[in-house]
Amino acid sequence: MAEVPEALGGTTIPEGNPPWFDPTRDAILTPRRLRGLVHPIRLRLLTLLQDDGPATASQLGRLIGHSSGVTSYHLRILAGHGFVDEDTERGNGRDRYWRSHYRATHFTFRSPDDPGDDETVELAEQYMRMVIEGYYARMVRFVDSIVERREELRSAPWTFSDNQILLTPDQARALAAEVTALIRRYEREGAAERPGAVAATFQFQMLPDDEPAAS
Repeated sequence: MAEVPEALGGTTIPEGNPPWFDPTRDAILTPRRLRGLVHPIRLRLLTLLQDDGPATASQLGRLIGHSSGVTSYHLRILAGHGFVDEDTERGNGRDRYWRSHYRATHFTFRSPDDPGDDETVELAEQYMRMVIEGYYARMVRFVDSIVERREELRSAPWTFSDNQILLTPDQARALAAEVTALIRRYEREGAAERPGAVAATFQFQMLPDDEPAAS
């Protein structure tokens, strides 16, 4: 078993984490550990800190359209649950910088000591709905910008698609691990070493195909 950091519950998760998983930099979320994160503002703040690095409450507030008082309140809640902490190497006494405690968070139902009771499953459902709404909003923003991006799109690599595949559960787990390991090679942390690199988001979903078959 692998240990989950104490800030996120200190429990255990099943064996078999992919090779890219680093328990000092990646957080495992289970339904119970979602408390404190299931709020649209807090989820947005955590995502910004993970994607773009440390920032002040004022900077984050301008990005999400809220006052620094609102963002400070939600940052303190995130800190209390171990998701963020203060970046003491930044700031000048007036400006308090916050950073994500982990580079990424990963959700699972597989923790052996996190009960799947109705309350925690409902919490997980709320979390997944917020995450999916964020995915959808990003895709809509892209589609809405097509007119102004016409010239860019002649040579740009941006795309989205779906592919129908047939997998055993073991094959599905292996595929997800392989894709994630590949994406890790292009993380933003190494962008300075890649001249001409632009920030992008890779969205990957692997879901059961419940569409009714044609009769």
